[in-house]
Amino acid sequence: MKRLIILIMTLLPLSAMAQTDHIAPLIDKYSSKNGCSTVILSDEMLRSMGASPGITYMQAIAIEEPSLLNEFKADIEGITKGYNLIMSVNRNGANVQIYRVTQCYKGNNGSKKEMEEILIIAINNKEGVVVRLVGNNININEATSLINF
Repeated sequence: MKRLIILIMTLLPLSAMAQTDHIAPLIDKYSSKNGCSTVILSDEMLRSMGASPGITYMQAIAIEEPSLLNEFKADIEGITKGYNLIMSVNRNGANVQIYRVTQCYKGNNGSKKEMEEILIIAINNKEGVVVRLVGNNININEATSLINF
């Protein structure tokens, strides 16, 4: 019983992070389809690109095949639940939305830790992109410049 409790306490921070990874199923679904691109970058790769030290992980999926766009839009409708919309821009048929959520969990040593997520969703009538950034104190300006918005 004691081992089970220790195991659960050890895995809780990981489960808190995994619960919010709504992009992974999209990457699994679309990565093998023509006209789709997926990217996953670790903190080491992000550092080598000069990214903000607050960003520790990045996932992205781009749909460049117009015939998949309606399905993609339907798939991403539910992933923003629980996130706060911090920006929305509609211009010339393109829609860009940025969402943020901060979750608290206990670290391995019992200290309070925070994990921040930023979702950037950009869709027009020809293509769609979803980017998930994970880290702490993510600077929105640096985050958007990293992905060339």
